[in-house]
Amino acid sequence: MWATLVGIIAAISVVGTVVGVTETTTTAGTTAKTPTNTSSTVPAKYPCAFSDTVNVTDSQRLQDGSYAHEGIVIPAHLVAIYNFKVIDGVEYRAPKHVRGCICLIKPCITFCCPLGEHFNAKSGNCTAPLQPRPSSTLVELTDSSGNISHVKIIDQFVVRTQLGCRNKFVDKKHDSFWQWNLFENGTLLRDDRLWSTDEYCFTSLEHQPAAWELVPLNCERFQRGYRVWIYAICSIIAILINIFILSLLGCINTARKSHYGQLIIYYLLSVIAGYSLLVYLTLKNPVKLSHEACRNIGFLAYFFIMLSFVYLAICSFDFMLKFRKKSMRNWVRALIYFLAIVFVIILRFAVSFAQDSNLPKHFKPGIGEDYCWFDVRLWGILIYYYVPILLLLIFSLYCCFQTYSATFELDPDTLYLEGVQLRIMKIHFYAFTGYLVGVFAVWLREMIVYILARVREHFFIIDFWSGICILVLAIAGFILLLGKNMHVKTWWSINVESSQTDLSIINARVYKFDEKGDLKNPDSPYRPTVTSL
Repeated sequence: MWATLVGIIAAISVVGTVVGVTETTTTAGTTAKTPTNTSSTVPAKYPCAFSDTVNVTDSQRLQDGSYAHEGIVIPAHLVAIYNFKVIDGVEYRAPKHVRGCICLIKPCITFCCPLGEHFNAKSGNCTAPLQPRPSSTLVELTDSSGNISHVKIIDQFVVRTQLGCRNKFVDKKHDSFWQWNLFENGTLLRDDRLWSTDEYCFTSLEHQPAAWELVPLNCERFQRGYRVWIYAICSIIAILINIFILSLLGCINTARKSHYGQLIIYYLLSVIAGYSLLVYLTLKNPVKLSHEACRNIGFLAYFFIMLSFVYLAICSFDFMLKFRKKSMRNWVRALIYFLAIVFVIILRFAVSFAQDSNLPKHFKPGIGEDYCWFDVRLWGILIYYYVPILLLLIFSLYCCFQTYSATFELDPDTLYLEGVQLRIMKIHFYAFTGYLVGVFAVWLREMIVYILARVREHFFIIDFWSGICILVLAIAGFILLLGKNMHVKTWWSINVESSQTDLSIINARVYKFDEKGDLKNPDSPYRPTVTSL
């Protein structure tokens, strides 16, 4: 069973590496790997993508419906009224305004700040320098032959100043930050990745003391701050608790061989693997990961987390069959475990297919694009993550309800079910049901919080309360799945409590005095003994 699982997981990782990567040949003749950019898809009712437009609401409108902007005439068929804005590649509601597709006429580049200001990495805002300094009007440009020349920015490009991304990556200490190639069409090559015009912006930064240099800042899809650390610390503690539960269940023979114990072990293995990958992605800047690694780690975490809920559903279904006195053969049970893994694999590749399809971006999961995990700014996390989890939990609770009803239909003289004492099975069932109710409450809370945030367009990639809930579930698992496991309690009473009792008896026999406190008294029934403990 485990060999099959390992082989299937390895196949997932290998197959996933060839999905969702496009190779883009730059004008300089080099080849850079970059994720498929779906944000530039042109909506049906607009003449071009948002990233190719400028706001021309205040520009001069000519009689034929065209607009004049910075000396360029934008034809009427390239002008439209937009009711949204795009930040970090995602659409947000915005007041209606007129935009023209000027970048289809002349290449565009974006500046992070208005003229005379520069981006301040500490405050994250544009600030004016303390001392006036001349602004750079030249930029290094790489032509189609790979030759680098200095050209005037205004002659080669349309300069835009707008909010293309909220977080901008600044790393002045490393030389790679100052190494980049700008091409004639406005795309930028840095760190073996090709960045589109809406994924970076230019600003002046101090390279050396009193030496300012024009440099592009790439959009950073990485969240920092106390939310991240609270989530990560709580998740790591929860993982350690689950590892302890798993280790103890795996070491006790009776617990490991019981059907209930097997399913809990499989569940814990999936939870530990899934949350370990999520913690890694939380603390790892996706810019420092290759697109293949970012995408595959995200989908592998999805596989393990969904598999954990499938095992909870199987455990609930197994309880229902046992209390209804419907036996299941071992080969049927092994087949169910195998089909569960196959089901999650199919679900994983269905989500991957949705990510690579021509669906509107809002209905994609976003794994491996701007983030390595689900993009909470999209509806995809609700469709492919929260809804399947909620359906599996509802099925599990339904099975538990049917099992509870079946307990009243048992013969009062029933002592054993499937070779297990009825009393033990009831204790396991009630403990599992209590844990399942807690899991359902936590994930229902997750879905409600996401929907409210999505409707309000108030997005936070990391919710530290999620980490706290994960920790609470781990503590509940320690109490209910481990503390209420009768096989574990029996082992503990035999191997730990009984040994402590024997030791106390030995100590009492060695050190107990008679009423007078004199071991030398010939009438005393105790004799001094030298004992090595």
